[in-house]
Amino acid sequence: MKNLLQENRLKKVALLAIVCSLLGAWILYMLWAARIGMRAVLMASIPEWTTYITAGLVIGLIFAAKAFYARPAQRKPTQAVDPFFGGFCLGLACSINIYAVCVYLLPGDIIHYESAYEITYPGPSAGKFSRCEAGLRIKDINTGRWIELCTNQSDLDKQRQRGMNAVWVTARANKVGSYIVGYRFIFK
Repeated sequence: MKNLLQENRLKKVALLAIVCSLLGAWILYMLWAARIGMRAVLMASIPEWTTYITAGLVIGLIFAAKAFYARPAQRKPTQAVDPFFGGFCLGLACSINIYAVCVYLLPGDIIHYESAYEITYPGPSAGKFSRCEAGLRIKDINTGRWIELCTNQSDLDKQRQRGMNAVWVTARANKVGSYIVGYRFIFK
């Protein structure tokens, strides 16, 4: 009997370890994808938010259907609302930045180009409650769109001299968009 209880407890601990590992991996993925998303610029033709909302709706419907059909004797339409909302949020959260990750992971060409730039104070958002000290706006030639990179005043002072009015950009470009690998200020 004691051996059976120890086995049961060991199984619960192993299951808890697996669940915690999966949750940790998911959180690390979300942080990694958000960091990539800060340096990625997508083609204008990419249906970014349509894809995110569709993924949320599909996962939400799967959760709602599972809840609705799990107990046929107690079926009520309102019993599927909470699982739908939870599934929608999960699908939306998991699909955000998926295109930025595709830009980063899919093969493409390394391109170099000269671009005009603008410096903004304060910079882009760096989380829910903070902003970067400064932002560097660069126009990407692959997508034709502007991207604002996070920087600070001390880095700008180190890299920039008076009269430098352009940026030499290195980017990885593919059909989905561009990932800015690096940049340096130059004289035009």
